[in-house]
Amino acid sequence: MIVRLQQLLRRKFVQDTLVLQIGSAIRVGVNFVSSVLIARLMGPSSYGEWALTASFFAIWQSLNLTGVGPSTLTRLSAAVGGRDEQEALNLLAFYIRVMLLWALPCILLMTVVGIPLASWLYTREVTLFGGAVISQPDAQVGVMAALYAWVLIPDGFYNMVVVALQSRRAMSMVALLLDVNAVILGVCVVGALLISPTLPGMVVGRLIYSLLSMLVGLWLYGREREQGTFSYPSLRAILAHSRRVALRPYWRFGVVIALDRNAANLFIQVPVQLVGIFTGVESAGYLQLALRAVQLPNNLTSAIFDNMQAVVPQAVGRGDYARLWRNFNRVLLALTGGASAFYLLAAALVLLFGHIIVPLLYGDDWLPALPLLAVIMVFGAVTTVGGVFGPLYRALELVRGAMLLKLLVLAVGLLPGIWLVMEAGALGGAWLINALFAASVLLTAVLTLPVLRQRKDIKPQTHEVPEGG
Repeated sequence: MIVRLQQLLRRKFVQDTLVLQIGSAIRVGVNFVSSVLIARLMGPSSYGEWALTASFFAIWQSLNLTGVGPSTLTRLSAAVGGRDEQEALNLLAFYIRVMLLWALPCILLMTVVGIPLASWLYTREVTLFGGAVISQPDAQVGVMAALYAWVLIPDGFYNMVVVALQSRRAMSMVALLLDVNAVILGVCVVGALLISPTLPGMVVGRLIYSLLSMLVGLWLYGREREQGTFSYPSLRAILAHSRRVALRPYWRFGVVIALDRNAANLFIQVPVQLVGIFTGVESAGYLQLALRAVQLPNNLTSAIFDNMQAVVPQAVGRGDYARLWRNFNRVLLALTGGASAFYLLAAALVLLFGHIIVPLLYGDDWLPALPLLAVIMVFGAVTTVGGVFGPLYRALELVRGAMLLKLLVLAVGLLPGIWLVMEAGALGGAWLINALFAASVLLTAVLTLPVLRQRKDIKPQTHEVPEGG
């Protein structure tokens, strides 16, 4: 038993996952403390305004068809596996160019179109002299979302660093960077809310956080880019090459990935918007808090997903489908059993002790979020299992099929979802999120697993594997 455990711990995948897991545990603790302080400082109304602002911004991001993040990670991992430094320069330069080509027009579009659209979607009750209450158009969500859109540029540079480190499987550095990032986020946002516990205070805090995270990430990239057996280009070389790198060779793959990710993103953002429009900002705040709470333990499995983002494409690049088939099924089985048990227990604890825990942590104003928290545990379990399929269908070039399945699920579920929210409010929104993700994960498994099984008898290529992979 001890010998088998030692053999397991010597595997690169296991070592990287443990490093990332420790980092994830630290981030969960930091994010949990931050989330409690944020909810207490803002209260349900202001927190609901932030939920709608973040959701409004995220829906606009569904127009981003570049897919530059995940597509670069997939292809850069393959370039590292093949020791192709020129291709790495091309991919990182492509990333920067496309990121800027999206960010700048998006900021302008959200300012010119987003603000008037928000005024049309949202209303605010105003009490007139004499006690009469009327509803007036409210542009605050649109204004704050347009201001918040400026995070796209610093976040883009920061994410480039994460992609580069993940592709080279420098997982200890990834974990360190993500942990520092979580601390910066908590300090900046909580500090801003202590000064002004309002929606503008939250947005300003997030802008400061994005800028600081970018600076830390770029410093770490400069320090680590030549470590190990594969060297990345300097930031100056990437910026210079970004002006002339060809877009066509990489564009199509990224567009399909973007459509896939954006469709999945709408599984959350559309229900949140429906709840806010039909039942008000406080209900949206309750749903957002429940989602935020269930995503904290979900982060504990992010180490596996982060590691698989690099491992799966490298295995496919080597043609090592037999090992990938065995390991993928082991991970899938472990996640299914573990997630089912964990979230079932968590739902039971919420129902039994939530009326004590929620007021103690967040205050009495947040008690209406309690039934939502119990229901949304289904989402936590489903996404824990479903998260492993993304790296697989991207590496197997099945993104188009996965994307079409998500769009089908969203199209079929939209009208019943609207009815559900109108009938059950935020609780209906929670069940809509559960249903969308469950249907998507099930159909994605039906799409991808047979393809991997068919390829498992293909002989792997025999070339040196870098970085202990």
